[in-house]
Amino acid sequence: MIEQNYCSFCGSKLIYKKLKDGTREKYCSSCDHVFFHALYPCIIVLISNANKILLARGVEWKQPYWALISGYIKPGETAKKAAIREVQEEVGLNIRNLELIDTYAQKDKNLLMIAFRSKVEDSFIKKSQELETAKWFDLSCPLPLRPESTAFSIVKRTFPEIKLVKNYKQFEVS
Repeated sequence: MIEQNYCSFCGSKLIYKKLKDGTREKYCSSCDHVFFHALYPCIIVLISNANKILLARGVEWKQPYWALISGYIKPGETAKKAAIREVQEEVGLNIRNLELIDTYAQKDKNLLMIAFRSKVEDSFIKKSQELETAKWFDLSCPLPLRPESTAFSIVKRTFPEIKLVKNYKQFEVS
């Protein structure tokens, strides 16, 4: 988790203060301002087409896992518009029937992931430069998702019968 150590208003070093609800939060005694942990809002989209889902890998990823399309919400943008924009930018697909699944907080990265499910009719992928690769995976086959990832939680919740691959080498990109 990213911690703020200095006041963003006056630059003073922050201290911990016990609040009336019993929690301890970062506090600036000069400005009398409490700083709560900030989460960055992001979207993550499970895109399906018939019995397949779209998975992608970012450029220069070191781990063997794949993921769902995700991205940050820009200031003034709704989560739904961010989902549509990110999918269009990263894989060139026009999504339809966008449905909110749930929200997932990632403490280690200070992210609030707003999860959507969507369908597409045209399955032709136009991969962006942000991605190393993106492709469709059949839901009847094991998927190369990291078991503790938000992407896995979303896919497992939507398709409870899915299984994970044991050998990730078959999905390595060269």
